[in-house]
Amino acid sequence: MDIWFTVFALVTSVLLAGGGTLILVGYIGTVPAALSFGWRTGIPALLLPVVGPLWFAFTHGPDFRRAVWQLIGGSVLLILAGALLLGLGPHFAEQMVADAIEAAKMR
Repeated sequence: MDIWFTVFALVTSVLLAGGGTLILVGYIGTVPAALSFGWRTGIPALLLPVVGPLWFAFTHGPDFRRAVWQLIGGSVLLILAGALLLGLGPHFAEQMVADAIEAAKMR
């Protein structure tokens, strides 16, 4: 393996972990509050993955601005990680398969 694969794996792992953490914290801040406002606001926040909590946080003013930024930031980090995996993942997979075939020929 080369250093670039290690960098690729490290960056995608950190992006996934950071994005997942931010989305989880945003959910913890908005879903219980949405349920406390009643079922009409709680059900969309509970059932719609990111859009529901964002909708609730936007409609309830400055009390939930931190949750809005957490949800948006987490979504952006997860999108970046997915784009990186889809963009560079096949390149590294092809390279590893080529190395494995070359090693098998050497035996």
